[in-house]
Amino acid sequence: MITFDTHELSALASDLGRMSARSTGAMIGVFKAGGEELVQTWAANARSTSGEHGKHYPDSIDSEMQIGKDIVIEVGPNPAKPQGGMSFENGSRNQPPHLDGQRAADTVIPLIDRRIDAALAHLGL
Repeated sequence: MITFDTHELSALASDLGRMSARSTGAMIGVFKAGGEELVQTWAANARSTSGEHGKHYPDSIDSEMQIGKDIVIEVGPNPAKPQGGMSFENGSRNQPPHLDGQRAADTVIPLIDRRIDAALAHLGL
């Protein structure tokens, strides 16, 4: 898995305990949609860079949502899926880094931030 700097999202998630159930529900929807968009963008990037040797890699990208004290969306190659455990993102001695996930995050995370702001504004927060 790859880790992204999401300190603003983490700070928001920690504040959810002080928000109403309505706002928490709105944030869950924003995070879930954002996670799916990140999966789709990452997989599309991977399709353009992985070539024949990585033909299964794009389909290994998935997401998992965990809701507890925080809302967490984990996105990345699932090692239980074909080629999910290979080192396409960061590269290896056999290939350079593809950075498909990083490029996806650079595109999608700002969109998620704006959707969070819009959802909070809609709720009057």
